[in-house]
Amino acid sequence: MITRSIAVSLSSGGLADVTPGSGRTRKPRHNEAGRVRQTIICWVIALCALSSVGWAKEPAATAPKAVYAVGSDLSGTFFNPAQNGHGFAVEHVDAGGTPLVVVTWFAYSGGKQRWMVGVGPAVGNEARVPLTISTGADFPPRFSGAAVVQQPWGELTLRLSTRDAGTAIWTTSYPGFSSGQMPIQRLTQPAATFDSTSNQIASCHSGTWFDPAQSGHGVITEVIGTTPNRTLVAIWYAFLNGEQRWITAAGPIQGANATLSASITSGADFPPNFIPSSIVSQPWGTMSFRAIDANTATWSWNSTQPGFGSGSLNMVRLTGLTGSDCGPGTDALAARFLTQATFGPTPADIGSVRQLGYKEWIEQQKSLPPTLTRPLLEQQVAALVLSNPQNAPAYRGLRVQNWFANALAAPDQLRQRVAYALSQILVLSDIGVLDDNPIGIAEYNDILLRNAFGNYRSLLREVSRSPMMGNYLTHLRNLKTDWTIGANGALVPSLIQPDENYAREVMQLFSIGLVERNRDFTPIVSGGQPVATYTQDLISNTAKVLTGFSYQCSGPATVGGINLARNCGGCTGTGCNFSTTAFFSTPSRYAVPGTVTALIHPDGYAPMACYPRYADSGRSATSANAYAVLPAPNDRKTLLAGITIQPSNVACHTGTTGADQQTCINYCESQFDTLMNSLYLHPNVAPFMARQLIQRLTTSNPSIGYIDRVAAVFEDDGSGVRGNLGAVVGAILLDPEARSPTPSANFGKLREPILRLTAIWRAFAVSAGSNGGNGVTNPERGFGQRPLGAQTVFNFYEPDFQQPGPIANAGLFAPEFQILDESTFIAMSDELWRRIFSGYTITNATTTTFATPTGSAYIPPTAIDAIPIDHGAMVETLNQRLLYGRMSQTMRTRLLSILNSGMVGAEHRRKVLNLIHLISISPEFVVQI
Repeated sequence: MITRSIAVSLSSGGLADVTPGSGRTRKPRHNEAGRVRQTIICWVIALCALSSVGWAKEPAATAPKAVYAVGSDLSGTFFNPAQNGHGFAVEHVDAGGTPLVVVTWFAYSGGKQRWMVGVGPAVGNEARVPLTISTGADFPPRFSGAAVVQQPWGELTLRLSTRDAGTAIWTTSYPGFSSGQMPIQRLTQPAATFDSTSNQIASCHSGTWFDPAQSGHGVITEVIGTTPNRTLVAIWYAFLNGEQRWITAAGPIQGANATLSASITSGADFPPNFIPSSIVSQPWGTMSFRAIDANTATWSWNSTQPGFGSGSLNMVRLTGLTGSDCGPGTDALAARFLTQATFGPTPADIGSVRQLGYKEWIEQQKSLPPTLTRPLLEQQVAALVLSNPQNAPAYRGLRVQNWFANALAAPDQLRQRVAYALSQILVLSDIGVLDDNPIGIAEYNDILLRNAFGNYRSLLREVSRSPMMGNYLTHLRNLKTDWTIGANGALVPSLIQPDENYAREVMQLFSIGLVERNRDFTPIVSGGQPVATYTQDLISNTAKVLTGFSYQCSGPATVGGINLARNCGGCTGTGCNFSTTAFFSTPSRYAVPGTVTALIHPDGYAPMACYPRYADSGRSATSANAYAVLPAPNDRKTLLAGITIQPSNVACHTGTTGADQQTCINYCESQFDTLMNSLYLHPNVAPFMARQLIQRLTTSNPSIGYIDRVAAVFEDDGSGVRGNLGAVVGAILLDPEARSPTPSANFGKLREPILRLTAIWRAFAVSAGSNGGNGVTNPERGFGQRPLGAQTVFNFYEPDFQQPGPIANAGLFAPEFQILDESTFIAMSDELWRRIFSGYTITNATTTTFATPTGSAYIPPTAIDAIPIDHGAMVETLNQRLLYGRMSQTMRTRLLSILNSGMVGAEHRRKVLNLIHLISISPEFVVQI
């Protein structure tokens, strides 16, 4: 049966049964900017009422782009305008985490309607689909599935250049058909927004529907347009008197109902003999679709054509379009999503995701303003140092405690979670030189928060101009080489060479990595070896651009009522950029005799300013030769992709005056922006950022297809914008691999120790101690991690770490295992026990008392007391709260055995707290899937 064959094909791709719901080619790709293009010639007359489309212009600075990769945006109908009258209904579906493409080709042969259907994998920009053709059945109520005869027809390849255009290529030996190819373009784009399915036909009702009692024919539906002016388009693939028929229909959506006007055609032949003018269209009658819920509907019809009559069917969903599902169907699915997108699911957030759906929840989160960390910490420190001044490092614990407060309770959970992920990619740490600057570290975290959904170029620019990063990776006050030209024309260098630390790390760790990559992250190989992304010469040239940056000098400031001095040497305006005093001046801190506090002048964390005297401008450093342009190649800087920065047009030194000062500043800023663009536009950045963000949010071992689909969104968010991190995050969380209810065996990741704690606390609505604190000031002691406190710039763990043993033997990566061993596991387990039992005192074997702790977070007794007393119900409640319904029977049996034996005499709170701890250290909780 044809509908059944789709089900079997999908099952072979990974679904147990059908459930609802070699180098790089770098070419620019166009994307749809608006609505579906209006066409006078439609391949089915019922689809003509469509609106206009536009095409996005390439951005002024065009990045190299890889070819289009088939993704969830493919779904819709396609046709060849020169052969209007036949075409393809294409559905991108998720089969257990494997993206598949279902195609139904509505065509003709010998003047009669024919349809072929199949399902196949998508690889890169192609979908290869084996097609079948069927005969033998009749129209309902005379339909008999046993009468359907299926035969192989051939293979169809859809090769896409964009999501809206490409080529259809087919091979067949079936009688009446011939092999060939033709260009195709999009005719319809199903709506992809999430709508509630309550009492209405929603976007997610697009897909294929059938009556299981009549497997072998069905209806393809597409919801088109935006609320409230939406249209339902339907194509019914069926039979009449043993021969295939297909009927097209369209009509307005009104609540949960849509009544469609239908037509049927005949008269044409198969390409290359297809002639549009030979098509005869006739009114067929009306069809009605009534949505009952997300996965069931009724289908009724009344036809004026002989042999069809009237009737109705009870329909269920066969396919749902990837990225256009009806949202989480269970609390468990919502909780799984929130585990990836937040610091842990809460009952309220689960309800919100269930109500809004994945997409709308993401959009709502993106619209929330960032809950920043630096302004609050700054005010707290200002208030504290007046009464109890302490050395700056003493306030690091307050910064960490505030970070945890936001992780636990900030409304912008997705932003906070993404910023934490970014902090492990663009790493900055308070270990070492920044130990005495907790306010600066908090401001760096705010840079990540502000840019979490912004543009990667802006993020990289702010990170690179941050004086905290300048201190950490040593390009603050980076000095150029003072070249001079001797009397004989020979170059004479000073002993100073630009610091190359940040130049190396910004490429290796923050943008392009060590080797050239295809968009799916596979390495580009030449002569059997990976191709390096950069050379030592490129590092040196990059370092030259990163010279001349130091703290701003804005003058005295007041923070929290405290006056902070800032001596800029009397300079004003652009003159300050040429002041040697300002370049070497360090922003002041509030101090009392014997103590320098953490309260720092805002220049200490404001973006670094350029001081042209110390920036490489390609000119001599002495007036003896009028600061002449240096002989090549020292006059220029050559960056990635051969981008060359020419020398400054004017001399830039401490004596530069007038309009030349601004010219020098502009040169310094321009060469910095050129460097940022050279990194931002490099093809490696898309897969580099895609893979690491995927690892931090969803899975340690994303497939190359997953990386490629996310990287494609980095390259172009659908409106011609490169580097849109908000779109990238959405693509990561909504990808079929992430949202499949039956993920692949290699999907998932070890939950970071910090994320284990936040998940437990959020699950039980943790409360702050009586002094308002949560007591998490040095989490690295128990968890091996401190936010923005990694031991090195390589983070707590590296993305390519492979745990020796089965993981490494399988060729898999497991970054978080790098800080997990026998010793750290015991330390983490003990620390979790202390945090779970915070405020609770074990006075004897059976009694547990509670007193609100002063400065530590605790699980409220009301949350514990709300857990059922019955052991079976207790275990199930904790299963839902912490494991989201995934508890194995083995674990359930073991926990019940503990409750019914060793803990049988303990009182209720002791049982619940111990079970929470046992679950928190179990593999089923520690592994995030």
